[in-house]
Amino acid sequence: MHVFEEYLKSMKDESNRTIMRNLLDWVIATFPMLDTKIAWNQPHFVHEGTYIIAFTHAKAHLSVAPEYKAIDEFKKEIRDRKYLSTNFIFKIKWNQAIDLDLIKKIIEYNMKDKAGYKTYWRKSNLTK
Repeated sequence: MHVFEEYLKSMKDESNRTIMRNLLDWVIATFPMLDTKIAWNQPHFVHEGTYIIAFTHAKAHLSVAPEYKAIDEFKKEIRDRKYLSTNFIFKIKWNQAIDLDLIKKIIEYNMKDKAGYKTYWRKSNLTK
């Protein structure tokens, strides 16, 4: 059974569910050292007790939530791919390609930047 099976079952659109399943499977395979959990009703990936990234779905897109600092660090690449973004997430429309290289860089960035963190979130999600 997939670690996120209950979450995936909540997705009504089968095509979108497949896209999300493939993304989650890719993260699990690429970063086997990350722990997985459901928090705030979304799949979270955690390293040594600290938050790294989460994904969630909406009708028109999937959201990638790597925290403010990572969004700020990669804002140009996010914009270049025509992903919509806020301070805390970026959105990939279901019909857009998912740039796995960008996701990988963001995860690696958060793992390195948050190494040794004793808290789940960065102390201030609004500062560098």
